[in-house]
Amino acid sequence: MRRIAIIYNPFSEASISHSTKLAEWLQARGIAVWRGISQECRDCPDVMDEADLMVAMGGDGTVLRAARLAFPTSLPVLPVALGHLSFMAEIGPTELYEGIETLLQGGGWHDERSLIDASLWREGEHMLDFVALNEVVISRREVSRVINVEVSIDGSPLTTYMADGLIVATATGSTAYAMAAGGPIVDPRSRALVLVPIAAHLTNVPSMVLHEGAVVTTALRSRDNASIAIDGRGNLPLREGDEVMVRRSSQVCTFVRLRHSSQFYTQLAAKLRR
Repeated sequence: MRRIAIIYNPFSEASISHSTKLAEWLQARGIAVWRGISQECRDCPDVMDEADLMVAMGGDGTVLRAARLAFPTSLPVLPVALGHLSFMAEIGPTELYEGIETLLQGGGWHDERSLIDASLWREGEHMLDFVALNEVVISRREVSRVINVEVSIDGSPLTTYMADGLIVATATGSTAYAMAAGGPIVDPRSRALVLVPIAAHLTNVPSMVLHEGAVVTTALRSRDNASIAIDGRGNLPLREGDEVMVRRSSQVCTFVRLRHSSQFYTQLAAKLRR
């Protein structure tokens, strides 16, 4: 490796400190380093030119921001756990330098995670496209009323949810908001999608694990305020009749791993016991 980019959380003292030490350690070994926050990288994307690896030092929010910067160019991301749960990371700061040494010697492996493509349609007009690593969420906004969301799978009607919202998540996102809303945990190696209603009223259609090729179409059938969020960001207002189409993306996000994939279950159990 010749150049490594480091993304840190500016609101975390641990992230600031550990990222500074890592940058100095790498530079002492003759490796070029760019260190900064995600906004700096968005403002000047050329800072990642010729980078071989991105190290994301923080919680899952920091990893999500790093992933959004990295996956368009297929830059692999090494998450380092400095947050509360850090479901996306497998190593912490105590294992960091040994892990980096392993990578510099050609070790480790690439863990490809599915992404979601979503598109917003309004009155038959294509408005916007989105890409998510974790989830797409359609939810109510300020008004304390449920929203009505009509759902079809592959063009076949499923149900109309009366709920606080609806989540379509990847396997990676199954341990995020989808899990908090009562959805199932899916092995991250899976390419399946997860459909999870949020506090649904009077429904006999619970959370579902969908085929990897499924296309989920949602239509807002409520006049009350609603919005769409992508990986917890955006909160773009929706109107009655708006449709959101969600499917698995042809793109992937690549994480760098040092442990065998089978350790996911042991790590998951340990994190859930915290």
